[in-house]
Parts: sequence; C-alpha cells; structure tokens
Amino acid sequence: MSAGDDDHGTATRSAGAAAADEQRALTALQDDSGPVGSSWPYGSDPDQIAELFGPDDGPLVVVVHGGYFRPGTDRSHARPQARALAEAGYRVVLAEYRRVPGSPQDTVEDLRLLDAALPRPAAAWVGHSAGGALVLLRALAVDLAPVSVLALAPVADLQVAYAQRLGSDAVRDWIGGSPTERPDAYARLDPRALLEAGRAPSEPVAVVHGEADVAVPVALSRGLPPHPAITVRLLPGRHHLDLIDPASAAWPTVLDTLRALTGR
Repeated sequence: MSAGDDDHGTATRSAGAAAADEQRALTALQDDSGPVGSSWPYGSDPDQIAELFGPDDGPLVVVVHGGYFRPGTDRSHARPQARALAEAGYRVVLAEYRRVPGSPQDTVEDLRLLDAALPRPAAAWVGHSAGGALVLLRALAVDLAPVSVLALAPVADLQVAYAQRLGSDAVRDWIGGSPTERPDAYARLDPRALLEAGRAPSEPVAVVHGEADVAVPVALSRGLPPHPAITVRLLPGRHHLDLIDPASAAWPTVLDTLRALTGR
C-alpha cells in the first residue's frame, strides 16, 4: 500500500466515524424523553401539524426541522431545540410538513399554509439543514410578508448538494431529478440560485454553520453570494447537530443570534 492509499483510507475511516457520530447524535435527540408541545393542526393532512411551546405572549418563532427532506425524519429530533427556545421566552411553532419524494411543491405549499394560519406575524423563522434551506426560501419569497430568518447549517446550494450526492442523493430524490432534468424546480427552490438571479431578502438573514459539519459541508454556506442583509457565521469545530442541541457549546451562539434578530 502506498502512502497515498493509506491517507485515503484514513480519510475514509474518519469520514465514516464522523457520520456515525452524527447518527448517534441524531438518535439521542430523537430519543429525548422531554415533553412534547401542544398539538396544532394547520391543515387536514397528517403532516400538516405543528407543536406549540412556550408562553402565549412571547415573540413567535417558527422552527422548521431538517432531515434532508426525507419522510423518515420528522420533527421529534427538534423538540429539545423548541423547548430551549421556549425557555428563553419565545412562543415556538415547531412545524411538521410533507416530505414527499419527487414532489417538493408539497413541502412549499405546507409551509405557506402554515404561514397563513399563524395567529400573528412571526418574529423569525428558524430552520436547520433542509429546514435551513426552506427558511431561506421564506426569506426570499416576494409575495409574503418580510420576516427575519435564522438558517442553521442550511442546504443552501441544491445544485452542489445534488452534485456531491449529499444525504445519499437526498436532493435528487426530493426534487425528483437532476438540475438538467428539472431545471425549473432547481431555479425555484435553490436559495443560492435565487440569490444569484437577483432575489434578495428584505429583512435580516443570519446563517450559522459549523466548520466540522460532515452532513452539510460548510462550503454550502461559504458559497452564498454576499448581500448586506445576510450574515454568515462559521463556528470552528462544531458539527451538524450541535446547532440544534441545547447541551452543545454552539447553542449560546445560536440563541444570541436569534435574540439579535428578534430584538431580545
């Protein structure tokens, strides 16, 4: 075996170990035994439901969970995050939404339906991973009321995610094809493509990404086109799920960023 082969094997093992660590962290969050929120259906589909946490009079924050748009990953792993935000004084709407392979419009329609059903305007939308991409789309929507957004480790570049086969081809499966096969869908749903086409947020957008993230590489946030309303903060040594784990060293930064966005 050459030195190059040895280096490649070490890198492969390291990537595999990091992925295994992420899976263990996800399982720990999903297995959390804390209380769930009160249930609030915002539509008739079983996935058109949200959980409510925190004081009724707190600033309203919508939390959109991640999971690479896969139907097998629901909001359960985001409950610790939602409870921690509630403890910080926010009224939290933890959203579920349809995640149907090949039908990304179902996801978009659900979050728009939720938006219309909110009892009052949100102070911010917060999303992680795939949810980070979705809240970036919310920030860039021209036909909805402007809102501040916190995107945590977002899948902010769908074309790169497709090309790198991130999440075991998650973007291809969600959209139902490649950028060549479904160019209109990528143009409509890719935050980076929208920004490059001149779409701009009218309220502040904060992006926070861990530099040690192996699930959604930090390059996806680094590569966002610069805009005065968008700030990108990279956290050395932090991993993908650190950003939604209230027990992690990254959590105070996440909470401080949200407080700055919402004026708390």
